[in-house]
Amino acid sequence: MGGMRQATLVGQCAKDDAACSRTAPLAPLAIGSHFYPEVAAEIAGTSTPNLRLESVEPGILEIDANGALVAKQPGASAILISTDDGSVVDFVHVWVAPVTHIALTRRDGERLAGSLGLTVGEDVTLVPSLFNGAQKLAGDPEAQWTVDNETTLTVLRDGSSDRRRLKARAPGKTTVTIAIGDAKTTVDVEVVP
Repeated sequence: MGGMRQATLVGQCAKDDAACSRTAPLAPLAIGSHFYPEVAAEIAGTSTPNLRLESVEPGILEIDANGALVAKQPGASAILISTDDGSVVDFVHVWVAPVTHIALTRRDGERLAGSLGLTVGEDVTLVPSLFNGAQKLAGDPEAQWTVDNETTLTVLRDGSSDRRRLKARAPGKTTVTIAIGDAKTTVDVEVVP
């Protein structure tokens, strides 16, 4: 709910996506990430007008051509929710923070600890969780996924810019590296027959 309690800004999520939260950003957005909002207004005595978003500090938090919030650098910016004629109906403050470390979770939210074992033909979907110190960050980052041994394991896109499906191809060992900005993490994977 915005500061004037006339509009809401919530994330776009698929109905069955357990890794996504349909709430407003409850934590700072990670630098380099996107937040795809849906905006709704409830103004007493009127129907909902056409709404648009505007960042007060576009150097910190930019609004792209598709209406996504793009985290650029640390800080905070007010996001104005206004009508086509520029009348502000509400606002939300959104913070931006750098990623200091990455934790991996399975798609169901279970945190991955240690190495991963798979059998040939098996796959697992992993999602990076971004942190600034002890605080989990929000947003949809553009993560870079690399694998040391592509004969053993293939990294496949899974419909999201951050989530990936690891498909075991042949017996062997490999390391998967996930990087977002200056932060990175690795997971060792062993594939058995």
